[in-house]
Amino acid sequence: MSWQSSATVADRFFGSFAYLLPIADVYFFGLFVFKQFPILEKLYQPLAPLLAINNNQIGSLVLFFGLYIGVVVNPRINRFIRFNVLQAILIGILISLCGLLLQYVLLPIIGVGLLTQVLMNVVFYGTLAMAGYGIVMSALGKYTEIPQLSENVQIQVDRY
Repeated sequence: MSWQSSATVADRFFGSFAYLLPIADVYFFGLFVFKQFPILEKLYQPLAPLLAINNNQIGSLVLFFGLYIGVVVNPRINRFIRFNVLQAILIGILISLCGLLLQYVLLPIIGVGLLTQVLMNVVFYGTLAMAGYGIVMSALGKYTEIPQLSENVQIQVDRY
């Protein structure tokens, strides 16, 4: 694509680092997975500070605005980093919307059952797959292309 550019090692690192945000955001959806495979929860221990910030509503809001204002709309930062940070933020927003849908619509109607577990697992594994793909592609210096999401991110990043 015409908006592809070369990325330095630092750009690749920070582009990959951004995808830790959705990995931390999806922790709640992995509760059933962690019950079945407790060893997987141990992999989240290095993300404990980020999980603490995400569990605090004010901390999460400050992190969002800090990343958006400090990175995404800052034209002095490389486009590659801004693209990946905004994409990670949007994945986090989608996770939040899934959480609201689960909490206020699905749980009151169907309760905690097999369907709820399956939906939570799908969100958990899907987010890990997207974030993992983002980390690998960023480490390779390539733009992560997730249908619809990447197109919207590209439009937004090009505005600044």
